Amino acid sequence: MKKSKVLIQIFPMLKEIDYLERTLLLLKQSSLFIDREKYHLILDVTLPTSDYLVDWEKSVLKKDYFVNRLKNFEKYYLGWCDEYSLTTDDNVKGLLDWFSNTINKYSDLDATIIIEPDVVFGPYTLGLYLESNLQAKNISPNYIITAEYIKMWDTSWDIMVNSTYLNEPFNFRNTNDAIIDTYHLKNNGEINLKPLINNNQKYFKFGGGWFTLYSKHLIDTIDFPKELEGYGGFDNYVMNFCYNRPDLVTQYKIENLVITDKHNHTEHYDDYIYSLNQKQDLYEKNNEIMFKHFKSKFGF
Repeated sequence: MKKSKVLIQIFPMLKEIDYLERTLLLLKQSSLFIDREKYHLILDVTLPTSDYLVDWEKSVLKKDYFVNRLKNFEKYYLGWCDEYSLTTDDNVKGLLDWFSNTINKYSDLDATIIIEPDVVFGPYTLGLYLESNLQAKNISPNYIITAEYIKMWDTSWDIMVNSTYLNEPFNFRNTNDAIIDTYHLKNNGEINLKPLINNNQKYFKFGGGWFTLYSKHLIDTIDFPKELEGYGGFDNYVMNFCYNRPDLVTQYKIENLVITDKHNHTEHYDDYIYSLNQKQDLYEKNNEIMFKHFKSKFGF
């Protein structure tokens, strides 16, 4: 039987280096609960060290510190990845140019999973995603798979919130209880893969890197322009395509599998890394490129 080939992509900011270590540890733990005979897993981590993003002359922590930290993470991926690449990159400006370059390095992919380093997940998460990918692939080639979330920013996210947390306050995701519940998978209910439906219509709502799985066929269909660089609304671009072509795409959520993020404890690096904070720098340009791309290729 041919193995399902899945790429796991992680693009951390420098100040997320500690979160990256936690993520790699959680993935290694998750690897204990998957059938290695069924999957060919690739881990690709790129740490951006470009002068475009950081003024290294003004930074207390120098580039070598992060290069060495990354080298020391070897223990977290050896033994469960069939292929891996953990590198720094002095040229990449942001997620968009990194994503296109990374996903095109590998052939015969079934899907890619993008994980932001601040995401917290339990030990069965990776295995459930991989099994769900096999199910979804047998139904149609273009799909997105997500978990459920802790109570989010506003009610528009409630369709993605696990029923256990619907009545919690919006700031619940910032509490220690949310982290503990997510990791130990304390919520009740059967694990099911379900299409995301609202008012009898397909619905699309997800965070771009919240352990989100995209079929490779969908990424190829969207065909992101190669001139994209820096940061932009990656998830919004995908959702824009989905809402204009719901006949082609389905989003599934793994009901009763919950993830959350722990994103408010990176400030201790602020005094040591002189970030140029250019995440917004190319947003407008990228939005214009994607709008023209969708209009010319898909007519919307």
